[in-house]
Amino acid sequence: MTHRSGDPNRALIPSAAPTTDLFAWSGGEIVLFAERSADRWIVARGWRHGDRLEHVRRWSFADPIRFAGQIRRLVREATHDTTEASGAFHDALNWAQSGP
Repeated sequence: MTHRSGDPNRALIPSAAPTTDLFAWSGGEIVLFAERSADRWIVARGWRHGDRLEHVRRWSFADPIRFAGQIRRLVREATHDTTEASGAFHDALNWAQSGP
């Protein structure tokens, strides 16, 4: 799944876009951001409201599988799509396991 930003000249970005330092996912009404801090994986979920995020909540995990499981749960709740949730789980796990 891909989403287009408000800028028509900007390329499509994947809904789950892992980078070296940050994991991001956007779909349904939510945005997820995750980072690694020392030996923990941190994920934050915010509900989109215009150009702001509201009702932001944060979770911290010591295990990459539990972290990826939380990503899967949040994506499934936001999209009601188990295939999308499974893909986000694998993207998150690959990102978490590829870091330093």
